[in-house]
Amino acid sequence: AAVARHSFPCSPKTMAAPASPVFDGDVVPRIVAVIPARGGSVSVPRKNIKILQGRPLIDWVIQAAEYSGIFDEVWVSTDDDEIHMIAKKCGAKVHRRSPHTATNTASTESALVDFVKAHPNYDVLCLVQATSPLITPLDFQKGWDAMRRAKADSLVTCVRAHRFLWSVDKRSGVARAVNYDPAKRPRRQDWDGELIENGAFYFTTKEVMEREECRLGGRVALHEMEEHTFAELDSPTDWQIVANMAMIHGFWPPGSVKPEGTDESPGSAEVTILGDSKLGLAAAAGLGMGVGLGVAGVAALLAAAAAGLLRSKAAA
Repeated sequence: AAVARHSFPCSPKTMAAPASPVFDGDVVPRIVAVIPARGGSVSVPRKNIKILQGRPLIDWVIQAAEYSGIFDEVWVSTDDDEIHMIAKKCGAKVHRRSPHTATNTASTESALVDFVKAHPNYDVLCLVQATSPLITPLDFQKGWDAMRRAKADSLVTCVRAHRFLWSVDKRSGVARAVNYDPAKRPRRQDWDGELIENGAFYFTTKEVMEREECRLGGRVALHEMEEHTFAELDSPTDWQIVANMAMIHGFWPPGSVKPEGTDESPGSAEVTILGDSKLGLAAAAGLGMGVGLGVAGVAALLAAAAAGLLRSKAAA
């Protein structure tokens, strides 16, 4: 199985380039965050605004980005009227992306290129995945610090996983170990594990974006995140798992109130939109609903994590 969470329709050309000119001199770079959030979603309908612990999914990353204090602007790029409205209520600016960048086959890179053509006033672009609700403001701060210290052109986020990888030859059916010697099976404490891309966010300088039209290129820095951030949101089960993790690990801005109980069905609760006030669930048709697991669910979550069942997630 592949370990990368995203395939890129681009081939970075200068992965060992000199230090980025963004960090030359005393000028503070202008950093802009963009969150792609199209209206269509094959696996989970209306996923980007589906309710997760009382909040639309995109609100989790919008608030984390805003409270990090490193961004000059936070944008949501969408083709959808309802997402547009909710993103503004959450405090983000909104870019109406071109329809051809919001199809089921369009790449995230096409949405980035569409965005920067319309909004060229930036030095560093940060692609934030709406499907990574466990990002915290500190992650953005540490990620930017890692890129700045490395004087890098781009940055990728990863998690460290102690997983033994295998591949199977399609013709012979013979399996082979990819990242360890079965005859010398290492103990966890004696092995650094593998750094696996978790697709939470990426920093890219304007120079790299204009030259390569890719989120990664030139000198690449890395920010290592906690293993719980390596989770997908592609099924109701995924949603239940992440909903419980969000209660513990998600970012709750000052003054926000965590929902009581686990019932988030329409008519039984309110959607907390932290950038505005509140929107009744019954009035927010199409927002979807989150599902809590309670104590038993948390136990199941921990068991799943221990068994290595948390998988990658699809691009926005």
